[in-house]
Amino acid sequence: MKNLILSFSAVMMVGQVASADIIKCVFTEPFVNTTYSMARQTLEISSFDEDAPLRVIKNVSFQIVGSNQFELRSVEGTVLQKLMLNFSGSDGMSDARYPYDAIDQSIQVLENGKAGAPLYGGCTSNFLSVRNADK
Repeated sequence: MKNLILSFSAVMMVGQVASADIIKCVFTEPFVNTTYSMARQTLEISSFDEDAPLRVIKNVSFQIVGSNQFELRSVEGTVLQKLMLNFSGSDGMSDARYPYDAIDQSIQVLENGKAGAPLYGGCTSNFLSVRNADK
């Protein structure tokens, strides 16, 4: 019975993530937002710098790599972003808690073709939204 409950819980969690059509992340220093679309398999990267163009990485896959651990990977297999569904994500500027804790390396991959210093942030999805820290 215990195994049945654990299996059901795992299926429900994967179902929640699999139905997360859009995953939006916020990062600080530098101030960057990313939006991943499962349907289009694109990762859009926008900056608060008005001169910085919107960047789009196509053919990005969503990989389940462990319990509540996911990766966004380029067509070459490079890890662009790591997501942990732990309800402890942070934007680095507020007390808000995001469902996903995120580590992003997509900007470094775009700029020099390889992973560099990561950015840390928080993410939401269609079905999991940000919470105030006091809740």
